Amino acid sequence: MGFFGMGKSSKRIEEGQNGTRSGKVEIMIEDSSILDKMNMIQLTEKDMKILKGIQPIIETNIVEIVESFYSVIMKVQNLKGIIDKHSTVERLKKTLRVHIIEMFDGKIDQSFINKRLKIAYVHYVIGLEPAWYMGAFQHINDTITRLVFNGIKDKRKLQTVLSSVNKILSFEQQIVLEAYDRENMKKLNTQFEEGKVYLKNQMTSVSEGLVALAEQTQASVVTLSTNIREVNQTTTESNEQAIQAKKYADDGQNKLKELLEKISVMDKYSRDMIESIHRLGESSDQISSVIHIVQDIAEQTNILALNSAIEAARAGEHGRGFAVLSQEVQSLAEQTKNSISQIHELISNSNLYKEQVIESLKHVEEALMSGISTSEHTDKAFQNIAGSIQQNSMTIMKVQEQMDQLVAVVNEIENASAVVTTSAEQLNEAAMA
Repeated sequence: MGFFGMGKSSKRIEEGQNGTRSGKVEIMIEDSSILDKMNMIQLTEKDMKILKGIQPIIETNIVEIVESFYSVIMKVQNLKGIIDKHSTVERLKKTLRVHIIEMFDGKIDQSFINKRLKIAYVHYVIGLEPAWYMGAFQHINDTITRLVFNGIKDKRKLQTVLSSVNKILSFEQQIVLEAYDRENMKKLNTQFEEGKVYLKNQMTSVSEGLVALAEQTQASVVTLSTNIREVNQTTTESNEQAIQAKKYADDGQNKLKELLEKISVMDKYSRDMIESIHRLGESSDQISSVIHIVQDIAEQTNILALNSAIEAARAGEHGRGFAVLSQEVQSLAEQTKNSISQIHELISNSNLYKEQVIESLKHVEEALMSGISTSEHTDKAFQNIAGSIQQNSMTIMKVQEQMDQLVAVVNEIENASAVVTTSAEQLNEAAMA
């Protein structure tokens, strides 16, 4: 019913009431679905005649029907808001009067149906939900039933009339609600199609983006995998180099130990040589003491030879042989003194050379001690280097293990990226289908 119809629709309905107030009772419908509805509720021309017969009661009380209806409607804030937004109460009252009276004209044709379809469309446009429509319609039904009940005293006739009234009101609701539902379904289908297109476009956009992202991800993962493998290879090479460096450090440390041992032996030899030279010096000193004794003996022998020569000269001819012997002894004493002088000079030179050798050996010993100290420091440095290389090697091995694990994870990601790419392409193909 056009309880909440828009102004222009109300005007057309009001203008169309002329020509429907007179004429014979008839049903002129070709639409099979409409006829099925009428047959279901058994709405016939007989009912049309009955409705036409009580039309005067409706016309007489139409103001009461409409006023009573809107007095209730305006108490519902939601319905009042719809009326204020789309029309006015006075205009709607005029429209409702025409609409109710037409229901009792005793004529159902395509124009009658079209007006109901238009009402349903108006209800759909303004947002009047079926629940409000049915509630409002029930109020109309109650009012008309009360008027008919008061106007007809014959109970059998009253029952027949009320049955016809219920049929026309039910038929009205069927047409309006079905049309409303059809418009609603049309909107839902439109929204569904729009949503389907939107979803398809979104799926296409998302799937294309997903494909691109998956391909980029896969390419990045492949690049990452390649870089990790290169880093892993570099780590392996670094580990091998560290192992080789440790080997070189160990070899160097061993050679340094050998050198240190040789230096220690040389130092021992140098100390032994100094000791031997000192002993040689002591022997030279002892020889010098002996030489002094021999020199004293030679001098005394020379003195004795002189004395013997003097005594031989005194003895004259008898002492000539002894004089010769004294000369020989004196000559031997002189030779001994000369030899002792030479030996003494040699010992002095030997002592000088000894001091020089000792001084040189001291320098050699100092150099050897410095070499030993340097070698010890170098050995410690080699030990530190070897320890550092060992530590680095262990760290590199741990890094290599972690890199191996990372390579495995990246391989899994690469495989997963390939699966995602395939799925994204399939989704894209499905969206494009």
